[in-house]
Amino acid sequence: MSTMEQAKRIGDMTRGGGDYASGLNVGDGERIASTLAGGILAIYGLSRGSFGGWLVAALGGILAYRGVTGHCPVYATIGIDTAEGKRVRGNLGIKVDKSVIVEAPPERLYGVWRNFENLPRFMSHLDRVTVVDRHRSHWRVKTAVGIVEWDAEIINDQQNELIAWRTLDNQWVDHAGSVRFEPFGLGRTLVRVSLQYDPPGGKLGRAVVSLLGEDPETQIQQDLGAFKRAIEAGELAA
Repeated sequence: MSTMEQAKRIGDMTRGGGDYASGLNVGDGERIASTLAGGILAIYGLSRGSFGGWLVAALGGILAYRGVTGHCPVYATIGIDTAEGKRVRGNLGIKVDKSVIVEAPPERLYGVWRNFENLPRFMSHLDRVTVVDRHRSHWRVKTAVGIVEWDAEIINDQQNELIAWRTLDNQWVDHAGSVRFEPFGLGRTLVRVSLQYDPPGGKLGRAVVSLLGEDPETQIQQDLGAFKRAIEAGELAA
């Protein structure tokens, strides 16, 4: 099939005249994110001029195709449909649960973490967090293909025990997280962090993140190590 014929076929699908017309299973916001993320990855991959770059570009093309057609074969296989605006969470995203023991009481650690503007000082993937008010904040995150931004809100706040947050409506990223502070002996605290991050393009986006060499579990564990060292050295204060 020629390039022009392929383009025409994609156009027919988006107008409801192709094989996937009855298989539309990707919501509008996710389609936009997939198309734009696919284009970015394709450009990034081609600019690398290497075999790995070509693989990234190919995955970018898959994401873009997914966005243009509104059909995801992976969703079709496992019975997921977000075309009606339903959000899908859980196994499609990256979920990380890590913990560290810190030589400091829970109230001190809670105070440091509760001011989200402290987080980029020890979380390597964060570029900046700006606190808007008591419950809302704006996040800038460094990724392999550039900066991604979103607004977040605190959804659970138990003083000296728990902080939980999630993104507000955002077509680029679906993120939620929590941190617990559990007493662990005299003057010590077990800090438990749970993060979930659904990249643009769902499961395909997760594959792209892995291909680009990011390891969220290792990264978060290293960040918690940096948090422990900074607290115990007296470099972080509430």
